[in-house]
Amino acid sequence: MSLSDNIAGFCSGLGASLKSVVKMAAQSRRPSVKRIALPGEKLIIMGNGPSLADNIRNDLGKLSTARTLAVNFAANADEFTLLRPDFYLLADPHFFDGRESDPNVGKLFKRINEAVDWEMTLFIPTSRTVSSLGITNPRVKVERFNLVGVEGFDWLTARAYSSGAGMPRPRNVLIPAIMVGMLMGFKDIYIIGADHSWIKTLDVNERNEVVSVQPHFYKDNNEEHSRVTAVYKNVRLHEILMSFHVAFKAYHAIASYAATRGVNIYNSTPASYIDAFPRCPLP
Repeated sequence: MSLSDNIAGFCSGLGASLKSVVKMAAQSRRPSVKRIALPGEKLIIMGNGPSLADNIRNDLGKLSTARTLAVNFAANADEFTLLRPDFYLLADPHFFDGRESDPNVGKLFKRINEAVDWEMTLFIPTSRTVSSLGITNPRVKVERFNLVGVEGFDWLTARAYSSGAGMPRPRNVLIPAIMVGMLMGFKDIYIIGADHSWIKTLDVNERNEVVSVQPHFYKDNNEEHSRVTAVYKNVRLHEILMSFHVAFKAYHAIASYAATRGVNIYNSTPASYIDAFPRCPLP
């Protein structure tokens, strides 16, 4: 690598680091995630991809006895009360800003309030207040994490990740889910339902509108289809592909950081597009 390349790399890292420091100073708050994992205890993170249906059919016994974390609209699925996750994480602003406009969000919090009859911890960003959730279920404990994307020099990102002040750019909910899992002290993390094969479903119609279908293990209702269509109505293809780039790059940042902390992250999703973690079936 030439001197000019080294200088360019340093300047790029410096710029990203300074930007990250400013973001953390402005947005990061004290997180409340606690180290609770017991020695040798494993965590299974359940994405909502279509392959999770196979896990529910074939691996329910394993899921019932392991520590599990669910995300997004999983609570609205009929299978939610079978999965009985120990942890639940919400990150997308829509879950907090769309309660009045989206009946699926209202249903989500209603299900958490009424269907959860086991001890469950709900993780939300520090930018959101606990009181605004309307959670009245005494079995649901709410903890908060920083949803602040951090890039730059390795020493800076490592310090931000380990303190919980920031994480790799959280383009997908799986990113904060893994980071919170590490903050809880889990050394072996398995990921299922993370198909991430969105690129297969991309299309552009005759009106030059990008069509993006993101299937889940449950069937989305008409309201959710309409919401997704509205979200993508004015989004261009290059913007969607860039968001994919951000997400997949973040997984490699997580893999590099996990290696320095002795954390094993396994991708247990068949045919997943995530290429950052070693493949391994559920134990």
